[in-house]
Parts: sequence; C-alpha cells; structure tokens
Amino acid sequence: MNRLIATVTKIVPLKRLNLIKLDFNGQNVNMLILKMNLDLKEGKKVELIVKPTAVSVLDKECGFENVLKGKLKHIKKGEILSSVTVDVGGVEIESIMLREKAVFDNDVYVVFKANDIAVSKVIDD
Repeated sequence: MNRLIATVTKIVPLKRLNLIKLDFNGQNVNMLILKMNLDLKEGKKVELIVKPTAVSVLDKECGFENVLKGKLKHIKKGEILSSVTVDVGGVEIESIMLREKAVFDNDVYVVFKANDIAVSKVIDD
C-alpha cells in the first residue's frame, strides 16, 4: 500500500461529495470523499493511502486528476506483472502493471484517480 503524507489546502463541499485539495511535497493532489466524518480541516496533515494497482506510471504528462512528477527508481518484472517504483520527492510510490508496459525513461509521472485515494488517518501536530 502506498502511503503519502499531505496537507489539506482546501475543502470544497459538493452536493453528494466533498472535494479535498491537498499538497504533497509541493504537488497538488485531489481526493473525493462521500462523508466528512473525519476531523479534516484546512492546514491539517493527513496520511493518504492508494493501492499500487490503482496507480499508473506514464512517460509524459497528461490531463489526469492527480499527476505527480517523479524519477524512476526500480522495475521488478514478473512473469505477467511488473512492480514499478517511482521516487516522488523522496517518497517511493509503487505501481503494479502489465509486464510489457513497464518500459520508461528516468523522468516519469505517477497518476491516479481522485476516488482511488483515501485518508488512513489525520495526523495531530
């Protein structure tokens, strides 16, 4: 499981959802949640989780909801799947993808949808 420490920068209540805007190492992350049952407030630090199977790695920037620029650290190729590890501001993010798709240069982009990420805990300072 990928774990990211981020800071809540803005909470946008929508009709049935809440859009949470976060800062992760100087890069923007957006998250959608249904219920605001956590103690989320602007300025609070949170631990986010995202499954490696929900993360994609691309060799060019795109218009995805969450795009984090990083450096390719390691590719471990299996028979069918590959584990791709990317360093994003000193934090390792893993992606699990089909083996034949795991061919990248050094500079890559980690992408995931706003609804594939969750808060595992609010960090009290």
